[in-house]
Amino acid sequence: MMNTQGKDTRLVARVDEETQRLIAHAAELTGRSLSQFLIYAAKKEAQEAERQALQIQVSRQSADRMLELLDNPEPICPKLREAALNHRKLAGGFKNRRNQ
Repeated sequence: MMNTQGKDTRLVARVDEETQRLIAHAAELTGRSLSQFLIYAAKKEAQEAERQALQIQVSRQSADRMLELLDNPEPICPKLREAALNHRKLAGGFKNRRNQ
């Protein structure tokens, strides 16, 4: 098994000269090396992408409707209630058998 602890992975990117000058200048302005700046910027953007991917966005109207339904749920139809009670009986019996 290879020991990869402590080893860094290399990332390579090709850019045009104007982009390279812009990034180098920004790195200099922040007091970072070019590599440090690129890693910082890429990590920051990756974290934001993850945050946005995990965030659920709903309209104000949808959020209000969801809260209204949580505060005032619609009554359960009799067939659904009966199915849930039957399931509870069956599942409870199965659970009791497993613990013996």
